Amino acid sequence: MIALASAKNGDSGTVAALKTNDESTIRKLMAMGVIPGMPIVLEQRFPSYIIKVGKTRAAIDHEIAQTIYIQKLAS
Repeated sequence: MIALASAKNGDSGTVAALKTNDESTIRKLMAMGVIPGMPIVLEQRFPSYIIKVGKTRAAIDHEIAQTIYIQKLAS
């Protein structure tokens, strides 16, 4: 399990955990579909993190990317 902020472009996996106590961050992520068990792909890291969750693409900043932990798929 790694933080999304440590993943490389193109890495995919499953959301394993959201490690934050900030309710507004959790609500924001849940609204984007970022919940444990969902497949996720990191499409881009710079200038913003672009993630794909289901059929949704979203831009998040580094601080939020540090709160999302993923279980990477085997290469």
